[in-house]
Amino acid sequence: MTTAADRLWDELEAMGFEKEERPDGYLPALPYDITVLTDQELMVLYGQFVSWTAYGAMRLVEARANEKAAKQNLNHSTATASLNASMEKTVAGRKAAAAADTQVQQDEKAHLDALSLVEALEMVHKNAESRAQFCSRDLSRRQNSRDTESRAHRWGV
Repeated sequence: MTTAADRLWDELEAMGFEKEERPDGYLPALPYDITVLTDQELMVLYGQFVSWTAYGAMRLVEARANEKAAKQNLNHSTATASLNASMEKTVAGRKAAAAADTQVQQDEKAHLDALSLVEALEMVHKNAESRAQFCSRDLSRRQNSRDTESRAHRWGV
């Protein structure tokens, strides 16, 4: 079965974009003291966070597309169940009958699962992005401190 995310990627690939590959291992943790890392180690760590950020963004877009599709399926099954509950005389009775429908319950669970995945991926993506930014700031700080030292040497300060 083709998902909403699959259809989305078909369109994006036609535009020249490729899916991000899953980085090796797991999202790394920041060391307690980032200053103990060498420049090369910090750059590698920064690259890992950038890769995980891109991968997380891609998976988040997929999850959002699938969540919207799950919501649409839920709306459709709820409307269908409400129409099938025509023997109920009140709106509240039709809503109750729709809520008791097996398909509506399955679609509700699928929607809640999809929504939970979106929320989890938003958190993971934000964490990876924040870690990449933290590494970037330290790389910039290191470079700027070197530039100041060498400028002071060149200018005799």
